[in-house]
Amino acid sequence: MVSSQTIITLSYTCAIFTFILLIYNLFKYDRHDRSDYFFSLLCAVVFIQLISNIPLCAFHGLDQPWYPYIFKVAAYVQFGVGGIIALIYTNYLCCYLQIAPYKRNRVRLGMFEYGVIYELLLLLNLKFGFYYTINSENEYVSGDFYLVAYILSGIPVIFDIFLFIKYRSNIYKNAWLGTLIHISLPFMGVFIQIRTGLPVSFCFAAIGVYVLFFNIKSEQAFLLERQQKELAESRISIMLSQIQPHFMYNSLTTIAALCDKNPQEAKKATLNFSRYLRKNIDSVNKRMPVPFSSELEHVSTYLELEKLRFDDRLKVIMDIQATDFLIPPLTIQPLAENAVKHGICNKTTGTGTLKISTREKADSYEITISDDGIGFETGQRPDDGKEHIGMENVRDRLKAMSNATMKVESIVGVGTIVTVNVPKKGSGENDNLGL
Repeated sequence: MVSSQTIITLSYTCAIFTFILLIYNLFKYDRHDRSDYFFSLLCAVVFIQLISNIPLCAFHGLDQPWYPYIFKVAAYVQFGVGGIIALIYTNYLCCYLQIAPYKRNRVRLGMFEYGVIYELLLLLNLKFGFYYTINSENEYVSGDFYLVAYILSGIPVIFDIFLFIKYRSNIYKNAWLGTLIHISLPFMGVFIQIRTGLPVSFCFAAIGVYVLFFNIKSEQAFLLERQQKELAESRISIMLSQIQPHFMYNSLTTIAALCDKNPQEAKKATLNFSRYLRKNIDSVNKRMPVPFSSELEHVSTYLELEKLRFDDRLKVIMDIQATDFLIPPLTIQPLAENAVKHGICNKTTGTGTLKISTREKADSYEITISDDGIGFETGQRPDDGKEHIGMENVRDRLKAMSNATMKVESIVGVGTIVTVNVPKKGSGENDNLGL
């Protein structure tokens, strides 16, 4: 048989953990999240219930002048707080299940009416003792209708399960088990208390609160991860939509300029541009990394178009020692374009050289795009009146899609070097991100 001391110890332990959860939630409280508000209230009320459970066990059958008063207050609190818990938890569940406001108000009104009836019956019990009485020996004695009190306590739980089933589509799959457990635990506690007479129902309610807490945190982590993924995908879509028109505009301008000077070269450029678009569209639609060799082909096509435009002013060197890796689409081409447009093209005299090289390292693949253009001061946008979205777009997509990093080094009057490191699959090391 479980002793009173065991119940007291269990109640103390549950009360301490519940108090810790209450304090933690108050520090992390979000005023705009109603579920946070109701969860804090739930912790506070369960804590009061657990504290009231201690004198019921400690003072049972003891004869001291002031013990009966404490005993009666504790017994009333235990029963009385039950109706409040039902009201608070149902409100929490309405927020958690994202029930429409007008339906939520109907549920709250119904639960409020239930709470009023529950508390009135409890007050009548003090006079007539149909739930319980405290005898002259300071002992708790069940009344003829004490089971009715437990049945009334179970009605809100049944209603909460009904809400859970009806609005189950609003619960994420990984939160189903936790939600079912923390709804079912009060039922289990009441059943054990009726069968054994041990006052453990409130301890089960406390355990339900703990499960609810960890369920909330795991779901918040899941939602945060999903939102970050959706945000990354949306940013990738925006970035690609920015880059594609930018490249198309410059390419078509180059072809238009060639039409008058050299129709045959213009035809060749048009075919190159068509081939580029045909291969490029698939990569853009998939939103997935592509083989570097495919990306390199895009870059080569772009540079052929640019060499037609700039003639001897542009020299291209390829030093490709590694190609067997994946990279986000349209990441190297914007870097090459940036080097041509903002570095080499702005040189007043001489030929500009663009060099693209790759090599395999122990834990990554390194891509280097260097030019001997005008350079710029790192950390500052070039003051040329033009938009410079390519570099940041590439940096963000490399990080989001391949966990790759990009480092930019530039010296005014000397040139710029952009180094991209793509981690090998399974590698835990990443280079620092630099400007």
